[in-house]
Amino acid sequence: MKAVIMAGGFGTRLKPLTNNLPKPMVPIVNKPIMAHTIKLLKHHRFDQIVALLYYQPEKISTYFKDGSAFGVKIDYVKAEDDFGTAGSVKNAQELLDERFLVISGDVLTDFNLTDALRFHQEKGSIATILLTHVSNPLPFGVVITDNEGKIERFLEKPSWGQVFSDTVNTGIYLFEPEVLDYIPPKTEFDFSKDLFPLLMSKGKPLYGYVAKGYWQDIGGLKQYQSVNLDCLEETVHVEIEGKKQDNAWIGENCIIGKNVIFDKQVVIGKNCIIKDNVFLSRSVIGDNCFIGENCEIRDSILWHHVKLGRSVKLLSDVIANDTRIGNEAYFEDNVFVSDHCVIGNRAVITANVRIWPRKDVEEGAVLSTSLIWGERWLRELFTNSRVTGIINAEVSPEFGAKLGAAFGAYLGKGNYVATSRDSSEAARMINRALICGFMSTGVNVGDLRTMPIPIVRYALRSGQEKGGVHVRQSPRDERLVDIICFDSDGRDLPVTKTKSIERLFMQGDFPRVSFQEVGKLDFPVRVMESYTESFLKHIDVSAIEKGKFKIVIDYSFGLSGQVLPAILGSLDCDVIALNAYPDARRSPRKWEDFRYSLLQLTNIVNSLKADVGFLIDAGAESLSVVDENGHYLNNELLLLLVTKLYLETFHPRRIAVPVTAPMAIDRLASTLGVEVVKTRDDHRSLIDAASSTSSHSKEVTSFVGGTRGGFIFPEFHFACDAMFAMAKIVELMALNKIHLGELARQIQPPLMDRKEVPCPWEAKGRVMRYLMEFSKNKQRELIDGVKIYYNESEWVLILPDKELPLVHIVAEAQNRKKVDSLLNEFEKKILRWIERD
Repeated sequence: MKAVIMAGGFGTRLKPLTNNLPKPMVPIVNKPIMAHTIKLLKHHRFDQIVALLYYQPEKISTYFKDGSAFGVKIDYVKAEDDFGTAGSVKNAQELLDERFLVISGDVLTDFNLTDALRFHQEKGSIATILLTHVSNPLPFGVVITDNEGKIERFLEKPSWGQVFSDTVNTGIYLFEPEVLDYIPPKTEFDFSKDLFPLLMSKGKPLYGYVAKGYWQDIGGLKQYQSVNLDCLEETVHVEIEGKKQDNAWIGENCIIGKNVIFDKQVVIGKNCIIKDNVFLSRSVIGDNCFIGENCEIRDSILWHHVKLGRSVKLLSDVIANDTRIGNEAYFEDNVFVSDHCVIGNRAVITANVRIWPRKDVEEGAVLSTSLIWGERWLRELFTNSRVTGIINAEVSPEFGAKLGAAFGAYLGKGNYVATSRDSSEAARMINRALICGFMSTGVNVGDLRTMPIPIVRYALRSGQEKGGVHVRQSPRDERLVDIICFDSDGRDLPVTKTKSIERLFMQGDFPRVSFQEVGKLDFPVRVMESYTESFLKHIDVSAIEKGKFKIVIDYSFGLSGQVLPAILGSLDCDVIALNAYPDARRSPRKWEDFRYSLLQLTNIVNSLKADVGFLIDAGAESLSVVDENGHYLNNELLLLLVTKLYLETFHPRRIAVPVTAPMAIDRLASTLGVEVVKTRDDHRSLIDAASSTSSHSKEVTSFVGGTRGGFIFPEFHFACDAMFAMAKIVELMALNKIHLGELARQIQPPLMDRKEVPCPWEAKGRVMRYLMEFSKNKQRELIDGVKIYYNESEWVLILPDKELPLVHIVAEAQNRKKVDSLLNEFEKKILRWIERD
C-alpha cells in the first residue's frame, strides 16, 4: 500500500537545532523522526512511500536513498513552492493511483494504522482523519464527530471559547485517490481549512477515527525533549538500537569506564567512550560521542559526535552534532546548542539559552540571554493580541526590544508603526524598549506617547501605519504589564499574525538593518483634534445642550481625563470630574477598589442630585453607570437599558450582543423586527461584529453592546470607546427625555449569575467533550463555549477561561432559585468530568 510522508517542514520552532537540518531528520533516540515513521508504515504494510520535500531536500534523500535499506520503496517529490498541505500532496498525484495514507513528517506515533484502514474501508469513506485526545487542543484542529464517526464540525486552532472537545486532528489521513480531484493544481490549499470543508459541503463521506496509542506533534523544543524521554520510559513503542543492560541500551563498540552509573533509562549510541565516574540519568547519547570523567548528565539529549570534557554538568539540555564542551562547563536547564559549537572550559550557560551553529563560548564565560524565560513564554507568548507578564521579570526592557524587533521584522523594513502607552513608568520603559526594537529592524515609529486606547485605534484606521502597540500597567494586577498589538486598521492583531510574530520571537534570528537603514522616530500631531472633530459630528450636540444635564464622571486616574473634558465643554453640560489626572498607580484594579469608587460615585450623584454618574475605566474602553437615584446599574441591566433606548430611538435593522447577553434583548428586538447577531464574549469578536453585514439582507450592524460595560457605535468607531459611549448614553437620555433609573423601573431586570469552577488546563478539553455529549440532544449554541437553552428565558453557558485554570458557568432564569439550581448542577457535572479519564 502507498503512503505519503509530508517532509517539507522548516522546523522553525525547533531552531537552533534545525538551522542546518530539516525537521524530519531531527533524531529521536538516535534515529531521525522520519525513520521511526517509515518503520511504523512498513509494520502496517505501507511499503510504497512518497516523500514530499521542500526544505533542504538533499539531506533527506541522501540519508534514505531509495528506501531499500529500510525495507520500503521511496519516491521523492520536490515542491516548487509552498502550496499548503493539500496542495503539496496534489503535486504527487501521478504516483497516487490507489488508496493512500498521508502522515506528517514531524510527529511520533505508534497508532495501529491497520485498524484505522479497516475503519476507513467499513465506512466507505472518501477521507478518514485519525483523531486523538489531547490535554491542550488550542494548537491543533478540533474535530467533532457523531456516534458513527461521521465528521460534523471542524475548528482549526480554536480559542478556549471554541473548544468543544479534546479530540484533535493528528495530521494522519486515509484517502481514496479521487479526493485529489478536488484539489486545484499549483494553488495554496490546506486539508483542514479548504479540502475538508469542501468535501463536507458536497456531501462526501468524511469520517474521523479516534486512534488509540501514543501521538505527539513535535512542534517545539519542549515537545522534542519530552518525546525523547517518553521513548526512554517506553511510553511509546519505538525501536531503540543497542543491547539492553539494566537501565541502559548500549550500542556496539562502546567503551564504558569504571563506576559509571545509569540511574534511570539511558540510550548510548554506537562507538561511544564513557570515562570513569560518569552519572547518567534519563538521557540519550548519540553515536561517536566522548563523555569525560566525572560528568553528570540528567534528562539531556546529545546528538552524534559530541565531545564532553571532564566534570561537565548538563540538566535538561540538548546538544547537537559535532559540538565540543570543555572541562567543568556547567549548563543550567533547557539549554539548546546547535551543531559545530565550541564551549570553553568552566563556561556557564544559564537557563533557556539557545546557541546558534558554529558559535564559540570563551573559557570561563557566563552566557545568558537578556530574557530569562518563564514557563509561560515556552508555552505561548500571546493571549489573543496581548502579551502580559511580570514587570522586569517576564517583561523586561530586553524583552520589549526583542518583541519590537520580532514585530518589526514581520512588518518589514521601511514600514510605519504607531506606539502608545499609559502614564505609568513601567509602560514608559517598555514602550521605549519596543521603539528601539522596531527601529533596529528598519521600521519607522510614530510615538503617540500617552494616549487612550480608543484614540490609538482611531489614529491607526486613518493613518499609514502597518500596525501598532499600546503598553499599559495591567488593569487587573499592578505587577503586570500588557503589550496590546494592533493591525494596520486599528483592530486587534489576528491570531495568524500573532503566531508569525511569535515564531520570529522564539527563533530569535530576525534580521537587523545597517546603520543607514535604522528606522526614524517622530511624534504625530493633530491626532486628538481629528478624533474630537469626528466625535462631535456623530453626536446630537443640540439635544444634549437642551437637556442641561448634571453629570458626574470618575476618570479612574486614566488617560480619558486628558481628552474628554475639552469635548464635554462643547456640550454645555454641568460636569463634576473625579480622579481626572493620570496616575496609573491609583487606577482601580481590585474589586475592593472598584467598589469603593462606585460608592464614592453613588454618594456624589445623590448629594449633588446629578442626572447620571459614569465611571470610565483607565483604558477608556468600558464604563460603569450610576442612575439619578444613586443606584449602580450592573452590566447586564445597563446593556438592556442602552439597547432598548437605541432600538426605540434609531430603529436599526441589525445589532450584535454576546452570547452572555440577557434574553430580554432578544424578545425586545423580536417585537421591533430587529435582527440580533450573537458573538463571542471578547473585544475582538465585538469589533468583528461591528463591521459585519447580514448574509441575506445586506443590513449593516448599527450597534454592538457588550456585557462588560463596552459599547460600539460603528458609525463613529469600530471598537469599544467609553468616552463616546458616555456621550451617546446622555444623547439617548436627552432624545427620549428620560433618566436611566426611570427607565429601569419600567422593565423587569435580568436575573443572571455566574460561578467559577477550578479546572486544570489538561482537563478543559475533556470537560468540554463530555459537555458536548451531555447536550447532544438539547437545544444549544456553540458560539463561545456551550450554551444550553431550556426555554425562552432559561439558559446556562459553560465557558473555559482563556488565561486561568477555570471554567465559567453563567445562568439566567425567571427566579433566583432556578439560577442557583443551574449553577450548582453544572458545577457538580464539571467536577465529575474533571475526575473522569
